[in-house]
Amino acid sequence: MIKFIRNIKILHKGYTRFNLFLIIVLFTTYAFSNPPVTTKNQENLELEVEFYAIPSPDEILEYIHRNEIEYTPSLMADLAKRDQYVTYKERLVMYGVYMANMAYAASFDQTNTALSYFNVIEETGRNMNIFPPEIEQLGERLMQNINNMDSVNYIYDELYLLTISNLHETDRFGEYALITAGGFIESIYLALNSRGSKIKENEFMMRVWDQKMILNQLNQMFERYLSPSVKNQITLEFVELNEAYNQFAGADNPATSEREENGRIVIGTSNADRTISNPIDRIHKEVNKLRLKWVQ
Repeated sequence: MIKFIRNIKILHKGYTRFNLFLIIVLFTTYAFSNPPVTTKNQENLELEVEFYAIPSPDEILEYIHRNEIEYTPSLMADLAKRDQYVTYKERLVMYGVYMANMAYAASFDQTNTALSYFNVIEETGRNMNIFPPEIEQLGERLMQNINNMDSVNYIYDELYLLTISNLHETDRFGEYALITAGGFIESIYLALNSRGSKIKENEFMMRVWDQKMILNQLNQMFERYLSPSVKNQITLEFVELNEAYNQFAGADNPATSEREENGRIVIGTSNADRTISNPIDRIHKEVNKLRLKWVQ
């Protein structure tokens, strides 16, 4: 499996962030639209499909804003409160939240802050038996390369890939679902609320479709992999956010498009609900509400 991870690292570095996201969407669509397969080659493909289910937090931050936002540390989760998260669900969700915060700090060259989040991630990972043995050397390597942001970002990528790989290898898909949910919501929260965020611009609105696809995959993961009690709890928490993204889909139906005189392409049909002034506002509101429920 580690050899498989190394091959993924080559793919990860060889593609742009957005191209990697498109690969993720294609593989995930295949996974949920086809029956189980039995041949050896098909089994290998299915392994890759499972692994590529959700982008990592730094990939989400990258394709949403592409460095258009300003570093806003006041938004980040307070590490001093980490002991207040005690339930199974809370600790896994916060693991994903801390992963997103580490990615956020690293993307702005805030190495000491990134290291602080790494230390908490490492502690949590060991306590919950999330870390595989290969991660033991990452902390030491991070300290040795603390002034080299390319190395720090690479170590972050390796941390994420090894963690998720370990959960897949050990069939802990429910834990994977909760970690990725925390990372997804925190990444969107940071992108929407950071100084310089341009959530009203058309380019961001086009990226909402990508977010909606990720959210759809999360919903399916909750249904397939979580215990009934945890599934009921988190599904209820996501109801209003799902409605917000569905409202966006109703306001701008992607079935047709037309080009205005100024060259701008408008996506939607004449049947779209034009009574909604700006569905982005509701997405922003619901992301903030869900994040407030999770992060103290």
